[in-house]
Amino acid sequence: MGQLEELTEVPALVGMPPAQAHDAALDAQLLAVDQDPAHSPTVAGVVAAQKPEAGSKVSTGHRVMIWVRTGGPEGGGGGGGRGNLPLPDQPRPLSTVGCK
Repeated sequence: MGQLEELTEVPALVGMPPAQAHDAALDAQLLAVDQDPAHSPTVAGVVAAQKPEAGSKVSTGHRVMIWVRTGGPEGGGGGGGRGNLPLPDQPRPLSTVGCK
């Protein structure tokens, strides 16, 4: 017999600082992941988008992709050279570089 998959509701992360968004995701038994895994996680700015959307039901442990906007009036500056990245319609696939 298989086990039933436990579902949790995706919290609203948009508008939060990244650290707070990560904490909120963990509280919901989810993992917030920065949209660009090639860079270290963004610590300054605010979450401008997320996928899946808030209110969606997903299995516990699911990843929630977040896009963090830095710089500009709502981004809080913070430098880092990533600036205001355009928000894609869909998350970008993870790179397979270095994978076997």
